[in-house]
Amino acid sequence: NLSSSKAVFEQRLCESLFISFARLEAPPAVRTMTTYLWLDCDPGHDDAFALILACHGLNPAVIVAGVSTVCGNQTVDKTTDNALRVLHLLGRDDVQVHKGASKPLIRPTRNCPEIHGESGLDGPDIPDAGREASDTPPIVAMAKAFEKVLQIPSATPTLVAMGAMTNVALFCSVYPEIARQINLVFMGGALTKGNTGPTAEFNIQCDPEAASVVLEFPFKSITMVPLETTHTALVTKKIRNRMRVGPSYIPPNDDTGTDTTVTATNRFRQLTDEILMFFANTYSKEFGFKHGPPLHDPCAVFFAIAPEKFKTEKLRIDVECSGTHTAGTTVVDWWRQSPEKPLNVDVVLDMDVESFWEAMCIAVDNASAACPLR
Repeated sequence: NLSSSKAVFEQRLCESLFISFARLEAPPAVRTMTTYLWLDCDPGHDDAFALILACHGLNPAVIVAGVSTVCGNQTVDKTTDNALRVLHLLGRDDVQVHKGASKPLIRPTRNCPEIHGESGLDGPDIPDAGREASDTPPIVAMAKAFEKVLQIPSATPTLVAMGAMTNVALFCSVYPEIARQINLVFMGGALTKGNTGPTAEFNIQCDPEAASVVLEFPFKSITMVPLETTHTALVTKKIRNRMRVGPSYIPPNDDTGTDTTVTATNRFRQLTDEILMFFANTYSKEFGFKHGPPLHDPCAVFFAIAPEKFKTEKLRIDVECSGTHTAGTTVVDWWRQSPEKPLNVDVVLDMDVESFWEAMCIAVDNASAACPLR
């Protein structure tokens, strides 16, 4: 009806104006360097939001060079299909997807249906992409992409790993001369408690040997975004309502939000909210998170595009590969008790959570405007 059409038109006009002004207000400094991201992921509910942030963030000087998939949250066939469907939802069919490792280097495959469901992205009914993954193996595609990027003086080439690091280990082993020149940011590891093991985080636990290879390799830099940081990025009711409505949302005076009365303003926002709702329910059931789930993987993307919003410390990190109860643990040498080993990882200890959510919400706004679904 006419009133409904008018409301949709006004909402999209509001989003477009907000996005335009937000881009104009971006500080000039961000335009001097271009960050080229390669995203290695296993979508995955939080991976979906990482793709949103990478593809539709505020900074126009961030370019997604490619996406590769790995087994983890689900089988690699399912995570690849999920990556293709999410990119299609974002209006980014131009981004090539490369299906990667179907199993860890030497261990049996493990998945996480208790959190992500049987599809790896249960909850929303996201349409099929209408295309398939590239035939080019991911490490070959990574090498070709980074070779081109390294020819650009103002470019910052960054590999963001958000799943098991099997593809990354293969890449740095086969193309060491290229890998030495790029930055690696990975979401994974824990400084204290694990999540799928007493002291092990899921991504590292899936393929400890691959993670060990990666952390021993001399990338230009390695940054670890651990559970302790990602657990501060909780999806509160206020955040969910902001994503449901867009920039016109006026939050209440307290932090409770109005979860039962605010509805999504378009199909894209409804689908992304369904992603969050499924993730919130499984996180509440499995881990007791009652105030919203943590969005792990977007935190790694946010570091890649806004490192000034984080506090890090250079530490020695090793990966336990043989422990019966501790395989996959990221062992932190806090007191330099192995001085013969070089400090190898910049470990994130703190994040500007408010800035993270501001960037994430703007990316959802941009993605909403770009979504081909109406």
